[in-house]
Amino acid sequence: MGQRRRSWTEFQLVVALVALLTHNLASSFPQHYDYVIGEELGGGGGAGLAAAKQSFKCPEMTAISECSCMYASSDYEIQCPVTNPEITVKIKPDKYAQIQCYDRHDFGELPQLTLGDTEQVKIIHCTLPPHVSIRQYINFLGVKHMKEFWYQNYGKDLGVRLVRQHFDGMQDLEKLFLSSGIEDIQPDLFANLSNLKWLVLRSNHVKLLHNVFDNLTNLTVLELGANQITELEPGLLKNQRKLLLLNLWRNQLRNITKESFRGAESLQQLDLSVNSMESLNPDVFELLPNLIELNLGFNRFSSLPENLLSENRKLKDFKFINNQVPMRTLPSNFLSNLPQLTKVFLNRCNFVELPASLFRGSSAILELDLSYNQLGALPEMLLRDQRELQTLNLAYNELEVLPEMLLENTGKLLTLRLSYNRLRNLTSNIFASLKQLTELHLGNNQLHTIHVNTFSQTTALKRLDMQNNQLAFNDVSFVVEEQNIGEGDGTPFQYLESLQVLNLRNNSIATVFRDWNVLNLKLKDLDLSYNNISTLNYHRFEFLSEEIRVNLSHNRISEIDLSDMESIIGTSYNSDASKIFVDVSHNPLDCSCIFFFFAQYLQKEMNETVYKRIEIDTSNVQCAEPKNLRGTPVAQVKSEDVLCELDRPGTSIRRCPAGCTCSTRRKDFAVIVNGTGRGLTQIPELPLPQSFGFRFIELHMDHNNITELPTNALPGYSNVSKLYVANNAISELLPENLPVSLQTLDLTHNRLTSLNESVVEALNSSKLLTNLKLSGNQWRCDCTASEMLRFVRNSFRKVSDISQVACNDGTSIEAIQIGDLCNENINTYITLSIVLSILGLLIGLLTVLFYTYHMEIKIWMFTHNVFVWLVTEEELDKDKMYDAFISYSHKDEDFITEHLIPTLEKEPMNFKTCWHLRDFMPGEMISEQIAKSVEDSRRTIVVLSNNFVQSEWAKMEFRTAHLNSMSEKRVRVIIIIYGDIGDIEQLDSELKAYLKMNTYVKWGDPWFWDKLRYAMPHPPTVKGLKRTGLIKNHIRSSVDDKLELIKPVPVTPPPLTTPPAEMNGTLSPSPFIISNGKTLMNGNGYHGNGHLLNGHANGHVNGAYIINSNAKQSDV
Repeated sequence: MGQRRRSWTEFQLVVALVALLTHNLASSFPQHYDYVIGEELGGGGGAGLAAAKQSFKCPEMTAISECSCMYASSDYEIQCPVTNPEITVKIKPDKYAQIQCYDRHDFGELPQLTLGDTEQVKIIHCTLPPHVSIRQYINFLGVKHMKEFWYQNYGKDLGVRLVRQHFDGMQDLEKLFLSSGIEDIQPDLFANLSNLKWLVLRSNHVKLLHNVFDNLTNLTVLELGANQITELEPGLLKNQRKLLLLNLWRNQLRNITKESFRGAESLQQLDLSVNSMESLNPDVFELLPNLIELNLGFNRFSSLPENLLSENRKLKDFKFINNQVPMRTLPSNFLSNLPQLTKVFLNRCNFVELPASLFRGSSAILELDLSYNQLGALPEMLLRDQRELQTLNLAYNELEVLPEMLLENTGKLLTLRLSYNRLRNLTSNIFASLKQLTELHLGNNQLHTIHVNTFSQTTALKRLDMQNNQLAFNDVSFVVEEQNIGEGDGTPFQYLESLQVLNLRNNSIATVFRDWNVLNLKLKDLDLSYNNISTLNYHRFEFLSEEIRVNLSHNRISEIDLSDMESIIGTSYNSDASKIFVDVSHNPLDCSCIFFFFAQYLQKEMNETVYKRIEIDTSNVQCAEPKNLRGTPVAQVKSEDVLCELDRPGTSIRRCPAGCTCSTRRKDFAVIVNGTGRGLTQIPELPLPQSFGFRFIELHMDHNNITELPTNALPGYSNVSKLYVANNAISELLPENLPVSLQTLDLTHNRLTSLNESVVEALNSSKLLTNLKLSGNQWRCDCTASEMLRFVRNSFRKVSDISQVACNDGTSIEAIQIGDLCNENINTYITLSIVLSILGLLIGLLTVLFYTYHMEIKIWMFTHNVFVWLVTEEELDKDKMYDAFISYSHKDEDFITEHLIPTLEKEPMNFKTCWHLRDFMPGEMISEQIAKSVEDSRRTIVVLSNNFVQSEWAKMEFRTAHLNSMSEKRVRVIIIIYGDIGDIEQLDSELKAYLKMNTYVKWGDPWFWDKLRYAMPHPPTVKGLKRTGLIKNHIRSSVDDKLELIKPVPVTPPPLTTPPAEMNGTLSPSPFIISNGKTLMNGNGYHGNGHLLNGHANGHVNGAYIINSNAKQSDV
C-alpha cells in the first residue's frame, strides 16, 4: 500500500510541476503591487471607459488604407488589412497599447496615432529591426512616456539579438518584460535603464550572466525563471540593494554559495525550485537576514544542513516539496526557533520519520503539510509548540496509531487531514483538545473501532469524512434504542451538534442510527452508501435537521416499511418543515408484503403532505423478489400487485389449507388461496378472512381433478368472491354451489353440458356477479337448454367469453336461434312450415318487386302521402340550421337562382337552404365556411356539371360533404347531374367512385322534383301534400325530358334517408321572387346579386349579409 502511494508516474510529476510553477508565478510578485498575470490588458470600466473614449478616437482611414479601426468591448482595435489581418493593435487609452504581428512586421502602413502617456506597451511576435530603437519602431503610436514594456515571442525564434541601442530613449522605463528566446545578454544591454524596478527575463535561453545587472540599482523584482542558468557568479547581485524578489525556478543550477547573494541583503522572496541542486552549504543563506519566503522544491537533495536557516529568523513561508531523491528524514531542529514561520510545506519527500524537535520554538506555524510521505509514526512531542496551528495535513502516509498527546497543544486547529493512512481505532481522548476543529478527514483508513467519546469535545465540527473504512458499530460499548436515547447511550456522533456533512460511505454500517435523526440537528448531507443496511422504516427518515440529503444507495436494503409514514406526517406535518431527500437507488428491494405502503407512495396514493415532507429517489431500483416481479422497476409496481404470505414461517397457527399457498392483498383486503395444479379432487376448508381483518377470498383451483363444487356450508366457502376452477372435471352446477358473495366465476374447460333453470335464475338474479366464463365446455344445444342459452345470449356483459362459448357440435352459441331448438309438435311444425314457406315466397316476390322498383314505390308513396312514416327521418338532425347546402359552379348560377332554390324554398316544399352568396359570413376563411355549412346542413346538394368538374372549390365542397357523410355513416349527399358531364371514367377519383356506388338524379327527368323531394329530409306528416298528389310548378327544363334515374352498378343503393330529423317550427318565408328568369329579389327590396335597389353594393337578405355576386371568387 505504501509503495503504491509513493510510485509517481511521469505524468503526475508534470502535473505537480505545472501546479507548482503556476503557484510560484502567481505569488512571485510583491503583495504591494497589484499586478495579476493574464490581466495586463484588463481593468477599467464605467466612468474610466467613458473618459478613455473621449481621450482617443479612431484615426480617419484614407481611401487607399487597408486598415480598420473600431471600438470593441473595452478597447479599440486596429486591423491591417481588414480581412485576414496581418497586424493588430489593441489600445486602451492611458492604460496600454498592444501590437501583435502575424505575417507582417513592418509598421510603416499603420495610421499615425497620438496616445501620449500610457502605462504599458506590448509587442508580440514582431521582429525588431536590428539598428532601430524600439521607441522609433513604435513611433506611429505617438507614445510620450511609458512605464512598462513587454516583448514576447512565446517560444518563437525570430532571430532577434537585443542590443543596448534598442532601449535608447527609454530611460524612464520602470518595468521590462522580455520573453523572446534570448540566449546571451551583453553586459551593457541595460546600461541606459537605471530606473528599472522590474526585470522579467522568464522563458528565454540564458545560460550565463556576467555583470548584466550592475547599473540596475533600483531593481526590486528579478525574474530569471525557465532559463538554462547553470551558476550564479559571485557578485552578480552586488548592486541590487533594493532587490526584494528573486526567481530562479526551472533552471539548471547545481550549487550556489552565499557570495551569489552578496549585495542583495534586502531579498525577501527566493525561489530555487525545479533545479538540479544536490546539496547546500550551511551558510548559503547567511547573507539574507530579511528572507521571508524560500522554495527549495523539486531538487535532488539527499540531505540538508541542520543550521541551514539559523540566520533567517524572519522566514514565514518554507516550501520543500517533491524532492526528487528519497530523503528519510530532516535534521533535528531544522525548522526550530523561527518565530515568524507560519507556513511549512514538506509534502511528497518520502520522509519515513521526523525528529521530535523539528519545529521546536517555531510557535507561529498556522499551516503544516506533511502529506504524501511514508511516515509510519510521529513523535508524541512533534507539535508541542504549535499552539497557533490551524491546518494540519497528514494524509497519504502510513500512520497506524496517533500518539495520545500529539494534538494536545493544537487547540486552535480548524482542519485536520488524516485520510489514506492505516489507522485502525480512535481513542477517547485523541481529539479532546480540538474544540475549534471544523473539518476532520479520516477516510480511506482501516478504522473499525471508535470510542463513544472520541468526538465528545469536537462540538464545533462541521464536516467529518470517514468513507472507505471498516466501521460497523457492532462492537462498541453503547446501546442504541430506536426512540429512547438515554444518557450514556448513542453513537460517537451524538455530540456533534454543529455537524453538517457526515460521510460514512463504503463501511459496514447496518442501520441508520437515531443520533443522526434527533441529535445532529444541523446535518445537511449524510452519505451511507455502500454499507450493509438491509431494512428501513419511516422512523429512520424522521430527521429534525433542515433540507437533509441522505444517500442510502448501493446497500442491501430489501425491506422499506412505510406503514405508519402517512399517519405520522398527517398528524405532525408543519408547513414550515423542510423536505427530506433520500436516495435508495441500487438496492435489492423485496416487492412483497410490507412493500405495499412504499408502492402506495410511489403511485401517488398517499396524502399530498407526504410528498411535501419526503422525496425518495428510486432510480435504478428493481424488484429482487418475489419471482413474478423480479426485475420490474419499483416505480412500475402497483399497490394491488403487492402480496403478503398468510402464514409466515414460524407461525404456530396455520390458516392456509394443506397443499395450498395463501397470501393476502392489502389493496382490497383479499385472502388469496392458490391450489392450482395440486391434484386436488375437492375444495378444502378455507380460512375465515373476517377473523383476521380481511374481507373476502380469491380462490384459485385451476388444473385439478375437482368433480363438483362445495356448498356454502363448507367453512370459508361463503366468503369466496372470486372463484377460478378452470380445467377441472366439474359436470354439474347447482345453486347451492354458488358462494353468496360471488363476483367472478371461471368454469372454462370443465365437463358441463347444461345449466338447469334454478342455476340460471341464481346467476341471472345475482347483483354481485360481474364476470362469468363458460367456454371450453360441451354445451348441449337443444330445447332443454333453451333457458341457459337465452341467459348466455342476454347476459353478454356478464359472460366475458361469450364469443368462445360453443355447442358440443362446435356451433357458436351466438349463432344459435333459440326458437329453432324446441320442435315438440311435428304437425304444427309442418303446417307452420308450409305457411311460412308460402309467406316467404310472397315476401320474396314482394322483395324482388320492391328491390326492382323501390325508388318509384317510395316516391309514389311519398307524393301520395301514403305510409309516409316509412320514409321519414327521426329527430337526430333537428339542431342543424339548414335542410341542404347547395354546392355548384358559379357558371351554373342561372339554374340555381331560377329553378333550384326558388322551388326548394317555396310552397309546397318549404326547405331552408344554405347558399354561399347569401349565407356565408364575410371576412372568414372560405374553407372554414364550407366545412361549417356542410356540418350545419342535413343534406348537401351537388349540382354536377362539366363546370363543376373543372372547379377546385366545388370539388372541395364535395369532398367535405362526402367525408362528413362517411364519418357519420349516413347518406347526406344528393347528386344532380346537370347537362353532359362526359365519360364518368374521366372524372375525379372520388366523384367517379361515388357515382358508381350511389344513385343520382338528372335534370330533365319527369320525376326530378319528386325524387329530389324524397331524397331531402322530411317529417312524418308532409306539409303541402294531399291524397290526390303533389302540387307541381311548371318550370323550364332541358331538352332531355325522357332521361331516367341512372343506377350505375347493379347493387342495392344505400337508402336515401337518414335517421329522422323532423324540422322544428315553421321555415322562414321564401325570400325569392322569380323575375325575368335572372334577378332574385326578396321582400325587403334587395336584388339576389347583392345590389340594393338604391344602388348600394351590398345588403342583407333575411338577416344574411349578401356579397356582390359580380365580385366572385375564382370559382366558388
